[in-house]
Amino acid sequence: MTAPAAGRRWALVHGFGTSRGIWRRVLEDLPGGALTPELPGFGDNADAGRPGQTTADMAESLALTLRAAGEGPYRLAGHSMGGKVVVLLAARYPDLVDELLLIAPSPPTPEPMSDEDRARLRAAHGDAAALTRQYHDVIRAPVPQEDFDGLVRDGLRADAEAWVAWPDVGSLEDIRSELGGLRAPVTVLYSEDDPAITPDTIRRKVLGALPQARAVALRGSGHFIPLERPQDVLALLTAQEAQA
Repeated sequence: MTAPAAGRRWALVHGFGTSRGIWRRVLEDLPGGALTPELPGFGDNADAGRPGQTTADMAESLALTLRAAGEGPYRLAGHSMGGKVVVLLAARYPDLVDELLLIAPSPPTPEPMSDEDRARLRAAHGDAAALTRQYHDVIRAPVPQEDFDGLVRDGLRADAEAWVAWPDVGSLEDIRSELGGLRAPVTVLYSEDDPAITPDTIRRKVLGALPQARAVALRGSGHFIPLERPQDVLALLTAQEAQA
């Protein structure tokens, strides 16, 4: 993990099947860097995955990591699945979180996904060709080959039980009843061209559950905004830093 020298810190939380590598282009130009924790079952934390793990399981693990790192409260950014995780963490532990940036987040409601898409997602684990197709399908802007290859590698090394737990458990959970404790200001960055978390899902399921949130829409990016449009993520991180 890389930490800034002083002040409230950003912690950048990856999404389903990925790792801290999703932030590599953002971190290149982020003053002071950030914490980049990895959720149980993914990245270097793959061994911590377990059958049926829930959004709460991941949020509690993340809370322990942040408390161990010290120097909170944190600014938290979460991509995709990580967006749902950080919202729950912020609601449960408002002392840990100053603000939230949700990037193409999975909604607090059950995520709209067909049975066929859930089956394809489950089956992609450990299959490089299936992962390659899956990622090509949700990317809309040019991504350096090394970054695309990193996505596939992360998918291959993810824990099998944690991988299946997301389409079967975490993505189906409704955490809205726990959001009463959410105090941090929320910004939602999303793409109108994202085929995974569609703009309709963002508007109805994310912003509908978080009416206090500020929405920032992009065009020309798919689901992996931190790799496809890192400059837009960086602009929000640094703008919020300047306002602190």
